[in-house]
Amino acid sequence: MVRLLAALLLVTACAAPVAPTRVQSAASAMAPLIGCWRGVFEGVADITDEHCFEVLGDHVVDVHAVRPTPYGGETTYHLDDTQGMIVWAYAANDGGRSHGSIRPVESGFVVEPHTHRGATGEAYRLRSAWTFEGADRFVMTTERELDGAWRPFMRTRFTRMATPN
Repeated sequence: MVRLLAALLLVTACAAPVAPTRVQSAASAMAPLIGCWRGVFEGVADITDEHCFEVLGDHVVDVHAVRPTPYGGETTYHLDDTQGMIVWAYAANDGGRSHGSIRPVESGFVVEPHTHRGATGEAYRLRSAWTFEGADRFVMTTERELDGAWRPFMRTRFTRMATPN
């Protein structure tokens, strides 16, 4: 009986929620992303998504362009001091916008569920996981909420681009 109780206590302790690690700055948490990346959309090899992450003080700015289309935008990440988490704001060149939070995890980053408002006012819920596959590759898997369930939306595989000399 004592062994059973000890085992139950161990399982309960392991299952207890762990407080997230307090982030010191967006720049330090997002250091693995600094630089430029080229992503290929799954199933659409002729369109790429290029992102350049740059440190701006303790903040991070990500400028992206979907080539060969005219679509692009900019995301700014910073630390919300009151919550100890990274928050972001996105503005697209077509008028679309969104904002939310992102948290570092062992495998990369998780972009929490948020609402994106498109250029014509349509709104939809998204969430994503950015999973590193080494120092120079990551996969961005995005889901969209439809009828109360999360469904695959897009998957993009990114490779670090060579930096100019």
